[in-house]
Amino acid sequence: MKNEKKLKSSQNNLSANLQNSKEGAAHFEMIISLMFFAGLVIFLFMTLSPKDTTTLPNAVIAGLYDSFEKEVFTNLSSIFIKANYTGPNTCFYIILPEDLFTYKVSDGNSHVTKLDGQDINSSIMGNNLNIEKDGIFFKVAISPELEKEETAGCEVLNNYTIGTLTERRVVSYSSLEKMEDKYFDNYKALKNELRIPPIFDFAITTETLPIKMEPQHGVPASIEITAKDYILEVLKSDGNLTNERFTLKLW
Repeated sequence: MKNEKKLKSSQNNLSANLQNSKEGAAHFEMIISLMFFAGLVIFLFMTLSPKDTTTLPNAVIAGLYDSFEKEVFTNLSSIFIKANYTGPNTCFYIILPEDLFTYKVSDGNSHVTKLDGQDINSSIMGNNLNIEKDGIFFKVAISPELEKEETAGCEVLNNYTIGTLTERRVVSYSSLEKMEDKYFDNYKALKNELRIPPIFDFAITTETLPIKMEPQHGVPASIEITAKDYILEVLKSDGNLTNERFTLKLW
């Protein structure tokens, strides 16, 4: 009987020891898991680069360019014409075919030069292009940006040749001047038109043109500035077309 009690007591002690061993092993596994997790987190912080903080400014400056383009761009159509007018009038006109142009001709004004670059008086009335009688070969530009000229008493010419047509979007210099005025006169309204978030400020400058949309006291030097350059064609009312570098800044 005593032996049975001793055996039963030993079994109980063994079960208790096994239970304690299991609990100890569970605690040990939990500690190891926590240590592994902490080590993994530290490793990730040490090896992975933080999120690129320039993503938002770059997205905003891309949006600024799109809005800027919509505000200042205009259309320009360029063609080469051979027209040998020998009549008595001081000018002649040709009827421009509507289906040739993407942009509506009657919405623009004309600028005509001879091959040597000499200006020729011209004008547009509907689809009629009036050209002064001076030469045979002409380079013709048509755009709303161009200055309107007057010609009268022109005779129709049916025998002419139109060369390759080029149509593209260019920056209107007069629109740039208007935007520059608004930058200083109503900066907040211009920001809204260009869809710039309130937390940002902006500037637009050019390399050679006298266009500078920038704070009068200058861009702050103590903060990070995001800037991007764009090369764009700029058309003036006198027909002068140049490539210009624009810098868009955001801070």
